Amino acid sequence: METQTNATRLQALIPIVDRREHARVCSNIRCVVKTRDGIGEYGVADLSISGALLTDGPRLRDRCPVIVLLRVPLYPEVRIPARVIRTGVDEDGHPTAGIEFVHSSDVTQDHIQAALLSELERSRSDGRIADVLQA
Repeated sequence: METQTNATRLQALIPIVDRREHARVCSNIRCVVKTRDGIGEYGVADLSISGALLTDGPRLRDRCPVIVLLRVPLYPEVRIPARVIRTGVDEDGHPTAGIEFVHSSDVTQDHIQAALLSELERSRSDGRIADVLQA
């Protein structure tokens, strides 16, 4: 019994391996999500080429098809079909939704990748790139 307890403790200390297929960017990106029930605005967390975590918006239904309009600073709006793959709540009790993008072509993936790079450059410069380009 003591061996199992020690093994359990050891497993708890081993870092969890991130099994995500694509790199993710934490950012201040916003999006608009269209569903059959209406339109809502959300914060975008953990954005990747394959999906994102939506926060700060109305509750979405599991497995619901949606259209996401990504609004990345200094980049044209990107329209992406997606589906809700999981829903939950954050530590403050606000609804969250994990979405998976449904790519119909490589062009959509290219737009997301370019938007991610744009946001990464902007976030790593503390917004200075955005300030220079907007001046």
